[in-house]
Amino acid sequence: MLRISRFFTSNRTTAITLACLTMTAFPAFAGPPLATDDAGTVDVGKVEVELNGAYTADRERTHGITTKCNTSDAEMKVTTGFYKNLGISVAIPYTISDRIREDNRLVGKTDGFGDMTVEVKYAFLELAGTTFAIKPVIIIPTGKYSAGLSEGRWQLGGTLIATKEFNEGKYALHANLGYEHHSYRTEAIRATTRGDFWSGSIAGEMEVAKGMFAVADFGLATTADKSISEPCAYALTGARYQLNDHLDVNAGIKFGLTRPEADVTALYGVVLKF
Repeated sequence: MLRISRFFTSNRTTAITLACLTMTAFPAFAGPPLATDDAGTVDVGKVEVELNGAYTADRERTHGITTKCNTSDAEMKVTTGFYKNLGISVAIPYTISDRIREDNRLVGKTDGFGDMTVEVKYAFLELAGTTFAIKPVIIIPTGKYSAGLSEGRWQLGGTLIATKEFNEGKYALHANLGYEHHSYRTEAIRATTRGDFWSGSIAGEMEVAKGMFAVADFGLATTADKSISEPCAYALTGARYQLNDHLDVNAGIKFGLTRPEADVTALYGVVLKF
């Protein structure tokens, strides 16, 4: 899922902010540490609570000015099985620290709660061992607009998901195709920022030891800045360890493969199962 959550107050601020947009353009919180989601749903009556964190660093040099963006994010995501093959989740993000510097001079800082996300995932088909699911999403403007933590409007989107498992789940492949439409309050933002975002990704996981899974992920997405045709692209690698039936821990690192994508993001989190 894409999330554009910055506030544009002037052309200069817009340029700086767009350089940092990709820090949150790919949420690192869908099937942690993978950005690519799987087609599985939580069983009816069960609850999963994800507590995730990320630290992102990005550096750009434009017109002789070096811009550095450093962001620490956290998110709590609660998912439950609503009906057979149908799950619903609510995610609440929190920006711990978002700092933008030009030539080591602080020009912007933000912290606080962001926009809440509500997702509904429905696994609607199993064909030749591949499970297909669709996941509509609503982004609710709960963040503070004046602080750059919300677009101030409701946003809609969705993702088509496919998962193929091998050898009784020891190996799996996942593919996502996503779309989101974003609307903006001001003409200035609409003139420089795209409103329609497409994303695609593929991920794999392999059980390398009992309860230990190695994961890898690759994805592309539309870049927010209308003046940039190059997409955001990333590669991610990490691991997930199932300590027991009630607790998973995970960690990973995501690298930007194109200039619009953030240089590097460290991912970490736990999943509690009830």
